[in-house]
Amino acid sequence: MSIFGSLKDKVTQYIEVYIKFFKLNFMGSTAKLLSYVMFTLICMFIVFITMLLMGLGILEGFVEMGLSRVGASFATMGVFVLILGIVFGLRNNITNFFAGTFLKILTEDHEEDDDKKENAKDK
Repeated sequence: MSIFGSLKDKVTQYIEVYIKFFKLNFMGSTAKLLSYVMFTLICMFIVFITMLLMGLGILEGFVEMGLSRVGASFATMGVFVLILGIVFGLRNNITNFFAGTFLKILTEDHEEDDDKKENAKDK
């Protein structure tokens, strides 16, 4: 009976350690993913402000060229629609780039863990 009790204690201890390891790994991955989300939100805010100020600069440039303020506004809108059309035309390349980046980020730690396990087995 003591052999089965000892075996039960070892299995229970292994499961507890495995659960703790899983929780730590999950928290680390979640924290890393959330940090990238926050970084992306900050970058989106900076891009928004840049586009806003660039639009005002283009507007003033068209006004200086002799267009009325309304005409310059429509010309600026045309520039942004042109940029939007270019981005929409390149959407497959852009989405493939981001998908590859996200996959690399999400699998980065697991590859390092696998390498460490392989190195430990070799020793």
